[in-house]
Amino acid sequence: MKKAILVWTAIMTAGMLALAGCGKKETGQAGEYTNLADKESRKAVVGELEACGVTKEQTAALEKWAEDYHEITAKSYSYPKGFTVLPKDGMDYSSILMDDSAKPYSYLQVSNCRLTAFNLIKNQLTTAETGNDTDLWLMFDIDAIDTMPEYQLTKEERADFLTLFNQVSVEGTSTLEEHEQKIQEAWKERDIQISGDKLSLISVYLHAPEDQARFVGHTGVLADTKEGLLFVEKYSAMDPFQATYFKDRAELKEYLLARPDLYGDKTELAPIIMENGNVME
Repeated sequence: MKKAILVWTAIMTAGMLALAGCGKKETGQAGEYTNLADKESRKAVVGELEACGVTKEQTAALEKWAEDYHEITAKSYSYPKGFTVLPKDGMDYSSILMDDSAKPYSYLQVSNCRLTAFNLIKNQLTTAETGNDTDLWLMFDIDAIDTMPEYQLTKEERADFLTLFNQVSVEGTSTLEEHEQKIQEAWKERDIQISGDKLSLISVYLHAPEDQARFVGHTGVLADTKEGLLFVEKYSAMDPFQATYFKDRAELKEYLLARPDLYGDKTELAPIIMENGNVME
């Protein structure tokens, strides 16, 4: 399984453009991002998330994870301060090295997009709690939840996590439209609900033909803020936390589909992007 480990490789090489810090202090505009590497940008992102219903306990976890990640990677990568313009050619985190030799930072070895997004959405999420923990696509997530205090969940939260991210069977289908229907049916069957209208879950379902399944290969939380749409993600298992403003959902979709690590061989159908239980058009 070429994707089973789900450690994403970085996208094409691109330079980072720094913005001057006058005008709107450390807050972003459409097309700008931050890696939450400094206190001001973390404070700005946290403020936006809390305004959308995320609790202080949840944002505190995100802040700590981002701060720790920056602590062990800053020697290998120069993070822009605050918000800066997205590189036109995509993000390039290939130079980042994680110095996680110190035990307190070892948990970051398994940090990923699903654990990050779930931390932010869990209080607004309900499911039928019918998920199973034998899903091989979630083996590293499950181990992290069950063995690491940083990702510890209650029994109910663990059940919600599994129900939300368990793979979706596409056995007997052959078209993109059929796959979209299967994913939407799975959300209904699992009774996955996200309350409120300010926060939603964006999920990129990839195709695993060998398993006749779709699985969430990437995910993040989308916050509808006064500044615009703010997408918060862990870019990949080994890459930074990132929060990016987009002017609309079309721009976000274009950004996500530009990642070459979402595409496999010719046997795989295209990625499917969902906002909660609906296909993002």
